[in-house]
Amino acid sequence: MGVFAVDSPGFDGEITIHLRGGMGMTTSAVTRTASTRTARSRRTARAISLADRPWSDPEVAWERFCGFLDLDRESYSRIQTELLNEQVRLVSQGRLGARLLRYSLPTSIEEFRQTVPLTDYGDYAEALDRENTQNLPEGDYTWAHTTGARANFKWVPYTRRAYNRLLDGVMAAFILSAAREKGDVRIGPGTTVMYNTPPRPYLSGLVTFGMRERFGLRGVIEPEMAEKMEFKSKIRKTFEKALKEQVDYIVSMTSVLVRAGETFEQDSHSRSQNSSSSSNSIRSLNARALWRIVKAKSKSAILHRPVRPKDLWPAKGIIGWGVDTAVFRDRVEEYWGKPPFEMYACTEGGIMGVQSYEHKGLVFIPYSGFYEFIPESENNRARNETGYTPETVLLEETVPGETYEVVITNFYGQPFLRYRLGHFVKFLEPPPGGFAHGPEFEFLGRADDRIDIAGFTRVDEATLWQALRDSGLNLKDWTMTPEHVGDRPILSLYAEMDDTHNADDVASQIHNALKARDPFYKDLESMLGIQPLRASKLTTGTFERFYDEKRAQGRELHELQPPRMNPGDSVVADLMRLSLGGPKQ
Repeated sequence: MGVFAVDSPGFDGEITIHLRGGMGMTTSAVTRTASTRTARSRRTARAISLADRPWSDPEVAWERFCGFLDLDRESYSRIQTELLNEQVRLVSQGRLGARLLRYSLPTSIEEFRQTVPLTDYGDYAEALDRENTQNLPEGDYTWAHTTGARANFKWVPYTRRAYNRLLDGVMAAFILSAAREKGDVRIGPGTTVMYNTPPRPYLSGLVTFGMRERFGLRGVIEPEMAEKMEFKSKIRKTFEKALKEQVDYIVSMTSVLVRAGETFEQDSHSRSQNSSSSSNSIRSLNARALWRIVKAKSKSAILHRPVRPKDLWPAKGIIGWGVDTAVFRDRVEEYWGKPPFEMYACTEGGIMGVQSYEHKGLVFIPYSGFYEFIPESENNRARNETGYTPETVLLEETVPGETYEVVITNFYGQPFLRYRLGHFVKFLEPPPGGFAHGPEFEFLGRADDRIDIAGFTRVDEATLWQALRDSGLNLKDWTMTPEHVGDRPILSLYAEMDDTHNADDVASQIHNALKARDPFYKDLESMLGIQPLRASKLTTGTFERFYDEKRAQGRELHELQPPRMNPGDSVVADLMRLSLGGPKQ
């Protein structure tokens, strides 16, 4: 059994005692009466002593937001079970939940998994009506949205409890991003954060308001003002204002941090070449800003390079997200002084995982949702066999080195039950002696036919077909895959083209068609200066030769044609070889 900790007064005004690491989440509520067991009495006494101290007390903050890292397997499983039991009772009171539960009340995890089918957003779309919340047993506190297929919004309601737990998860990330060791807390009310996030109702936009309201964190620019600014203007104004004050933490999509760092370095170099412009800018700065600039310029001169953001703002921690985080890690550290601390999050599930204070793999937070995992082999079988429903495993049943699709069930009256996120994760091999805080994993990307681009948008097969139609191109045999040129994410289109097509012209036409159809894709160019689409020309008959070769090898029917999206490196290599007329490898 884990050590108990106490949450500060909740939104219902009550103090609850729960398992350590609860991040403010009630799982095993107990009263302040003396226990007959000495061990529980000691834990209860400690819990009560912590309850009388504010979250800004470092010991309280670590216990409350990061203590889950010390849970043993038994305690972790019990927390998941108890919160799942509560969730079943809550959602059974609403129409949507009752329907998914098949009007029953499962009493065990196995019964729950046997009763509720695997779901996706289509199972909820009609019921998630912002004007009518009768399907939600606890009502809604706020709504967030994210992008789905064909550039449509997916709207997600948050109950008050779920929203608070989301913010507690973000606070865990803040603490751990700056921690050098267990128990190291470097944050409190009044801490200044340089946010670079989209506006509400994107989830990260809601978080900037919530962290101020719940914990007293300050934005360099207040969120009401920031969310009204154009993207590039917001970055520039944030830099200007940050010169005059301390920046403690930086929060941004990782790809945006890299782009902002590049722009800052280029502007810094330009200003150094234009003394009159530099002098005009300096006149508006206060003494603190001037001293900061002097130190930054001195450091950059010694290192024979332009001034970088890290010279001006030595932040305690940097929080980043996006599937390209691992690719951009070194670049972020180069510009900003620290590698990004990674979170695993999404609008439907909130903050589901964070790195530990050792800043290695990610760890699932037990209080954010109930986790199941579809093994890659099951996923492949379901894709190839019509009507097959993949089996899932629980966290304790996952195997290091194996890849899984994540399935979540919300807690706190949120709507999603056994919801397929379309995410791939890979569990890491444990070090000698095992993990100190449960299995660690890495986020590999999306599992479906959508390709994530720099965290801004996802291009799917239907959208690309529409873009091909809009562009007037008649490309019938093609496949698309995400790649990188250096550290830049790109979309690589491999398509059969005759002599009337030029690959660069094809890429430009499809790019323009995607911009016209998908505003999120358009943002890649307007915000990041990225034109991600690249086209490679395959000779006529390449796909037919691929089919013949795979058939001669005795491959299954589904392997005879390359997937339209995410074909994999080996398939691309085969297509390029067959296009050039090369022999079978």
